[in-house]
Amino acid sequence: MLLFLLAACTAPDGIALDDTAAEDTGAPDDTGADTDTDTGPDDTNTAPVDRDADGSPADEDCDDLDGAVFPGAEEVWNGVDDDCDAVVDGDGDWTGEVRLNASAVYEGRRYDFTLDCPFDGTRAAGAFDWAITCTPDAEDVNAQRLLGATLVVTPKDTDAPDARWAGAVEFTSGNGWDSDGEGVIDVDGFDDADVDVEMAGVSLAASGSGEIARV
Repeated sequence: MLLFLLAACTAPDGIALDDTAAEDTGAPDDTGADTDTDTGPDDTNTAPVDRDADGSPADEDCDDLDGAVFPGAEEVWNGVDDDCDAVVDGDGDWTGEVRLNASAVYEGRRYDFTLDCPFDGTRAAGAFDWAITCTPDAEDVNAQRLLGATLVVTPKDTDAPDARWAGAVEFTSGNGWDSDGEGVIDVDGFDDADVDVEMAGVSLAASGSGEIARV
C-alpha cells in the first residue's frame, strides 16, 4: 500500500511535481497602460462665462458684473464705457472752427474784425481742455495793434462732467493784454458740438460761434 502511494506522487518520466506553481492572483498581465481607444466627444467643455447675464461672454464684455455694459450697448453720459469701444462718453480729440467777430474803439474810432479761428481740444476723464487760436491779418495794421499777432481763447475751468461745458474763459492777446469772458460748448450726441464765446469790454468786445467735431 505504501508503494502505491509513492508512485501516485511521482510525475510521469520521473519528473517531480512542482507544488509551488504560480496561482492566478487577479493581477493584470501587462503594465496597466490604458488601451481604451474611445474617441467620443470631450465631456469637459463648459458654457461661456456670463456673470451679468447680458448676453456677452466675459472675454468680450468689458465689465461682466454690470448688465448695462456690453458690446453694442447704448452709450450714455455717465462716465462709463457702456458699449465697450474703449471710449468713455465724448472723450477724445476735438477740432473745428469758430468765427470770431471783434470790435474795438481806438482814438474815438470803431474798428470791426472778422476772424476764422481753429478750435483744438481734448476731452478726457470729465475734463475738456481746449483753445481757440485767432491770427489777425498780418497786413492789417489796426488788427495787429488792437488784437495782437494772436488772440487766444481758453477756459479757466476745464471741468465737464456731462455733455455741456460752460464757464469763464480768458481772451489773451499776443500784445500782452488779457480779458475775461464766458463760453459754452454743447455736445450733440457724442461726436458734434456747438461752441459760443463772448467777451464784453468798454473798448473791445468780441463774440464767436462755430461747430466742432470729435476726431
